[in-house]
Amino acid sequence: MKRALFLLPALSLALAGCAITPEQRVNAALRNAGVPPRVASCMAERMASKLSIQQLEELKHLAKSEEPGARMSAKHILKRVAAIGDPEVVEVTSRAAIGCYIAG
Repeated sequence: MKRALFLLPALSLALAGCAITPEQRVNAALRNAGVPPRVASCMAERMASKLSIQQLEELKHLAKSEEPGARMSAKHILKRVAAIGDPEVVEVTSRAAIGCYIAG
């Protein structure tokens, strides 16, 4: 019995390590939307640390590209984000997109 009680916390910690983080989800959504991988990674890091889970979920719905495999420009991303109407989301995404596209 003691052994089982010891294994439960260890198992839950191991499973927690396998969970997908918000940053990974944002990165995947941006890449699926056609954002270049390097830029998507940069943007995801900045956005996940500054936006709530609810705000990130709103963005997920906009991340779908009209054409599979098409690349999205920073201008296109910002145009779609502005449609959400949340000033914080627009500001954080704008700063992330501009900074990350410039950085390359």
